[in-house]
Amino acid sequence: MTNEGKTIPTKEAPAIEPRPSESENPPPHHGPKNAHFLVKEMALVGEVATEDVWKWLAAGWSDLKANTAVSASYAALFIFIGLMMSFGFYFMGWPYLILPGLTGFLLVGPAVGIGFYEISRRHAAGEKVSLMAAVTAARHNKLGIFGFGIALAFIFQVWIRISFTVFALNFPGIMPEWHIILMRALSMEGVYFGISIALVGAVFAGCIFFVGAFAMPMMMDRNTILLPSIIASAYAVAHNRNAMILWAAIIVILTGVGLATAGIGLIVTLPLVGHATWHAYKQVMSGDLPEEYPTPPKPMQK
Repeated sequence: MTNEGKTIPTKEAPAIEPRPSESENPPPHHGPKNAHFLVKEMALVGEVATEDVWKWLAAGWSDLKANTAVSASYAALFIFIGLMMSFGFYFMGWPYLILPGLTGFLLVGPAVGIGFYEISRRHAAGEKVSLMAAVTAARHNKLGIFGFGIALAFIFQVWIRISFTVFALNFPGIMPEWHIILMRALSMEGVYFGISIALVGAVFAGCIFFVGAFAMPMMMDRNTILLPSIIASAYAVAHNRNAMILWAAIIVILTGVGLATAGIGLIVTLPLVGHATWHAYKQVMSGDLPEEYPTPPKPMQK
């Protein structure tokens, strides 16, 4: 612009730099450091996608192949315990508890998996992997891990008692003998019993998965105490709902395949789930704890 022959400079508007697309390599999201979480361990939780579930399985399979002898031996120990428990139910005259007892693998899975977590941890760190190290993995956090194990054992006992009640409701007045159960297995009562057991078992397994999906590996890896680990695990499952639903379904399928082969398939599926769970934990709980965790503001005094 000019005014009486003089040039008046004009100010150009500053250029607005385009914001980077969030879809292009988005950074992992973790809890904000100034967030007032119920427990500080919740700040560890990040976001994962459903595609990551297959990566966990691939990493778990890699660990299984690299440590086949140790992983299979550790799995065989618990399969043997399960078979002995089944024989015990049979000889004590409780054959109807064999199926609920075997499906209890889904309930005590977090406790069983601790040995596989230790194998994967040692393999990643380049440390020596041995069966003794897997069996004694609880030494990393004895109080928290044994406390969680006792809680799972109590829940398993409740599950067995409820299974007895479900049997009594579906077969009123019938003695729980093996030949009677086989005769009525394909009857309507048998079908209702199977559906009832499956539904009740799904509720139990879902609750344990919700609070225990990552509690055990967190206690072993970060030496956290029991309650914060459970709360953080529940938050991680809720925060990554879609991926966790897929992961839970895969665990059920792999465990079912293992049980359907008279337990033989568990030698493969049990370590696979255990190793993959470790890699799931390492990705989901990949954040850092804040150095100074904020406390909620105190209420103003009148």
